[in-house]
Amino acid sequence: MTPTVKFLRFHRSLETLGQLQAVFWAEGGAGEYTQTCDIDLATLLAQGEWLVMGLDDALPRRIRTTYLTLSESGTYTFNISSGEGGGQQGDPGQVAGLVRVERLPADREIVLVERPADGEWRLAGYGPTPNGSGDIDVRVVGGDVYAIGVDDYGVVFVPDLAVQVGQRIRPTQYAGWLYEITDAGQLPSIEPEWWAAVGENPSRPLGTARAAARRYFQPIAHGPVPIEVI
Repeated sequence: MTPTVKFLRFHRSLETLGQLQAVFWAEGGAGEYTQTCDIDLATLLAQGEWLVMGLDDALPRRIRTTYLTLSESGTYTFNISSGEGGGQQGDPGQVAGLVRVERLPADREIVLVERPADGEWRLAGYGPTPNGSGDIDVRVVGGDVYAIGVDDYGVVFVPDLAVQVGQRIRPTQYAGWLYEITDAGQLPSIEPEWWAAVGENPSRPLGTARAAARRYFQPIAHGPVPIEVI
């Protein structure tokens, strides 16, 4: 923790670095106070990925830039010290991801975590399984690696939000079902009475869009899994 002020800058893309969209800063000293800024959720979702740059001017100076997806309201932490400029840690490798849900191939996000000899867990890599399978690049340091399959939890309902086919909407009071958009449109101004999947589970109107009820499957972990070091 350095005694200087730290800045966090939000940009819409690499091409628009000259156009600052939002800025946050943490005061020096203990860093217990952080300036906050409100951005409405509809703006966050419409943007998708934000290019975020963290800056600490204390010597040795640190800067970290990454793309972030902010999918719901909440408090987020940005660690400027992550990857201290020494390049990626660990040996490159690859793992074959294969996901089945109710015996059928499923698109999922696979997150791989590693427990090295020092016992401090680290993120080894992550990636999708389009059509149920995919090769995921990782960086490993010789520890045991575990794979976690994560279902799409969707985004919480926002009045009048424009939605696209395949996007999932989560009720503000989650009760076991998500709603996958089958026809693009705009969500209603007032949150509807949500429904459960019944019979062939046809889609229903959701504002000017249409959606079908989908079950949410909790994350499942496997491991240790074999890693092919490249």
